[in-house]
Amino acid sequence: MRCLWAMLVMAAVVAGCMRDGGGLGALSPRMAAGPAAETATGEAPTGDVSAVRAADAPLARPRETPAAPAAPRPAVTHPDEPARYDARLGEVDLPVATRRPPVLAGADEGETLRLVDAVLAEVNGEVVTREDILGPLRPQMRQWRRELSPAAFESRCRSLVDMRLREAVSLRLVVQEAKAKMTDDEKKQVEAALEQTVKNLTSEAGSIAALEERLARQGSSLEKEKERERQRMLVQRYLREKVAPAVHVTHSELLEVYNRVRAERYEQPERVRLGLIMLKKSSAADPAAAQALARAVHGRAAAGEDFARLAARYSEDPMSEKGGDWGFITRGSFRVRAVDETLFALQGGQAGPLVETEDAYYVVKALERCPARTVPFTEVQADLEDEIRDRKYNEMVSRHVQELYRRAYVRIMQENL
Repeated sequence: MRCLWAMLVMAAVVAGCMRDGGGLGALSPRMAAGPAAETATGEAPTGDVSAVRAADAPLARPRETPAAPAAPRPAVTHPDEPARYDARLGEVDLPVATRRPPVLAGADEGETLRLVDAVLAEVNGEVVTREDILGPLRPQMRQWRRELSPAAFESRCRSLVDMRLREAVSLRLVVQEAKAKMTDDEKKQVEAALEQTVKNLTSEAGSIAALEERLARQGSSLEKEKERERQRMLVQRYLREKVAPAVHVTHSELLEVYNRVRAERYEQPERVRLGLIMLKKSSAADPAAAQALARAVHGRAAAGEDFARLAARYSEDPMSEKGGDWGFITRGSFRVRAVDETLFALQGGQAGPLVETEDAYYVVKALERCPARTVPFTEVQADLEDEIRDRKYNEMVSRHVQELYRRAYVRIMQENL
């Protein structure tokens, strides 16, 4: 999602448009698995949801969802770097209920799957159809139909409708707001960027006809993809100017988060990079031959011969192709206890004594050693600031979209879900 539309279209061509290409970011887990939102009276919203028709239908308000703790290294949003800016509208928890699976035609095995199009939602006069939601997913749906049971197929489709409908409502709300608030010059700049993207894609494909042919094979078109990218650009630019200036991270916040997660994330135990050559006893003609080979290889390694070359030639363990390099491991983590104990008794660059077990010999070398340490605040300050800024931005986008929802006319056609 942080890529330009070129990556979006090429991914759609190759992978069958697994995502809708609208630049909405990753879908939130709570949207995929969470229950339908409730109205202020505790009932699931049905029919019209409108701030101006409260007498006819209660206003459905999103539940207040506490902010999730920052992940160790999430995708980062930099308000001062527009090229890396992501709208994240898919993470907004809007109260869109899904009670029934989508209606699908083509039940007989071997038939081409056909979606029965219908209007799923109206957003301030604009409609969202089932084709808008599931159209790009036809190749995947055909595959799911072959691989899944009817019940599992319906369940997956139901989840997709729910997620994509929430995402589409969020998108429509922000696009409408952006079109209303952005100046003509700003809109022209978006169109100019869009046309340049089309030129680049055309050049990569060889011709406009070749590009359109690729998209047609996936059930899309250049105009559809242009409109999706246009909406993404509008939303991205609008939120960058509307939300990003209000995102601030203080030094005290950084220190508070660092101290809170330091034990879990920044206290690193002692680690040693393991070099290993394993010689199976069963591969030799007899026990004496196995022992002789192991001693010979161990002697060459202890004398300083290239360990990676020896491992590639003699080792019978999974890392032989990587020169016997198992990377850094912590004490007690290697499956063979004798190897683990030998390794952590060595200095960096030192080969240990030959290790014998019931079924194999092991030549062990400490390729590199890192003592236990606590990563200082100065080393992680920039990453922490990225994480906090990203989280705050996502929260503010969510609140902004929810406010747009409360002021909007949104009608969900429950009978078509």
